[in-house]
Amino acid sequence: MPKARIGGFQNEGDAERLYVLYDAFVAEVWPVPAEELDVDTSFGSTHVRRSGPADGVPIVFIHPSSATSIGWYRLIGPVAERHPVIAFDTMGTPGRSVQTAPLTSGDDMARWLDEALDALELDRVHLVGYSEGGWIAGTHAARTARPHRLVTLTLIEPGGALIRVRPPTFLQLVLRGMWIIKGPGDSVQQLRALNAWLSPGVELTDREIEFVLTVFETYRTHLPLPSALDDAALASISAPTLVLLAEQTVLYDANVAADRARQSLHDVEVEVVPGAGHGLPFQFPEFTCDRLLRHIEAHPVGTTPSP
Repeated sequence: MPKARIGGFQNEGDAERLYVLYDAFVAEVWPVPAEELDVDTSFGSTHVRRSGPADGVPIVFIHPSSATSIGWYRLIGPVAERHPVIAFDTMGTPGRSVQTAPLTSGDDMARWLDEALDALELDRVHLVGYSEGGWIAGTHAARTARPHRLVTLTLIEPGGALIRVRPPTFLQLVLRGMWIIKGPGDSVQQLRALNAWLSPGVELTDREIEFVLTVFETYRTHLPLPSALDDAALASISAPTLVLLAEQTVLYDANVAADRARQSLHDVEVEVVPGAGHGLPFQFPEFTCDRLLRHIEAHPVGTTPSP
């Protein structure tokens, strides 16, 4: 059996190069004051950005693979006005988390997130995941050692959590990514073309283009491939769940995913958003914030969490 690999930079120079861009990106776009900290887990040091009021149950955001917590900047302002916000750099992805042990399964991802939340001494949270972060959030909700910590769960275009990503789409993502890194031609235009196919209606800024291309050049991600949760796993999720799917997503048939969510999750609201592509939360940030906040605020927290 091949040895499990760890995500990381190719060398220290590459790490420093990305960190300079990372810090400048945060300073430029993060819309509210934030505390940056690192917490230890058995998989490495996890970087955290904490914003919003000091009191209240925090909303924890899990970003997609090959991205960082900075990507939430389009949504974080309105949410942080009303609730504490925690944004992780997911272990094994580019950013300021430093992986020291392999993540080989959904169980490992759930354990990593449990350990990070424990290190922050968070007994109750609202968990939000987008794209592969939606798979991580859904997998965590199904496999966490502390299911009652989750007050609510929100899955936005949760890549692979409900149904398998179409194999041709997955292959095209891999090939296009490799072409951007190693192929001839204008990598900026190739990245814009990839984004237009995957997330129509979402325009990348020059800063985002620079950051993403640097990520592709410097960091190698090694995470378990998302696999759809089985019926028993979905049925085990006890937190009230909101699922937002994009009508025009290229990942899967949104209506099939919606039907599976309605059939398998026992406390769920599902919306298929007309005109949206996979970049739903950034294509329609106002709608996403409003829908997220309505879901969270419809489920107030009691004074004592369940054991």
